Amino acid sequence: MGWKSAAVLLIIGAVGCVNPFAPKKNTPDDGGTQPAPPATTPEILMDNLHRAMRDRDKDLYETLLAPNFWFTESDCQGDVVYANGREEELTLMGGSRDGAQLGIFDRFRSFDFDFQLIRRSVELGTEHPAAFPGDPDGHPDEDWEVMRGRVQMLLLDENGDGYRVDQIMTYKLRRTSAGLWEIIRWIDDPLSGTCTDNTGKIAVATRGWSELRHPGM
Repeated sequence: MGWKSAAVLLIIGAVGCVNPFAPKKNTPDDGGTQPAPPATTPEILMDNLHRAMRDRDKDLYETLLAPNFWFTESDCQGDVVYANGREEELTLMGGSRDGAQLGIFDRFRSFDFDFQLIRRSVELGTEHPAAFPGDPDGHPDEDWEVMRGRVQMLLLDENGDGYRVDQIMTYKLRRTSAGLWEIIRWIDDPLSGTCTDNTGKIAVATRGWSELRHPGM
C-alpha cells in the first residue's frame, strides 16, 4: 500500500450546520465493480477502510465499525481532547441519517487516504481486564489486533481547496462471533503545525484529523 498546490484555506462549518452551497450528498457509483469482500482478516478490513475513505462510501464505512467503536485524539500532554462513539462517527463522516446534515464524505469531491503500517501487535484480553463497569478499554474475554501506522489524507473540494492530514494513528480490531473483523478503537496521536509552499504562503492546511472533522472544538 503506498501513501501540499496553492489553495485558499477551506473553512469547514461545524457538523451541525448545513451549507446550502455544499455538494450533493455522495452516493458512490460502483460502476460495475465488485462489492467489498467480507473482512475475514485484519488485512481485508484495512483494505476496506482504504476503499471506504477513497470512495467516500458511507455504507461501507458503517460496516467497518464495531457497535462500541470509540475514536479518541489526545494532546501532547496525553489528555484526551476529542472523543466520539459510533453514531457520532457515522454522522461526522456520512452525514445524518435523515439527510439534513452533510458529512465529511459529502463536503469533498476527492479523498486520498493511505495507511502505512509501522507496528502490528496483539492486545491480549488477559492483560486488559475491565478496571470499572463499562470500561471501554477492558476486554478480558477477547484479544484485539492492533495496527499502528502513519496515515496520510488529502481532501479537496470542487475548487481544489482542502486539507492535508499526516498523522500517526492506531486502529484496534476485534473479531466478531461471525468471524469478521471490525474497528473497535481509532486513536490519533497529537499533531501540530502547518505546511507551506515555496512562497511561504499556506497551501493546503495540515490539520489533526479530529480538528478537521470538528472545527472549533
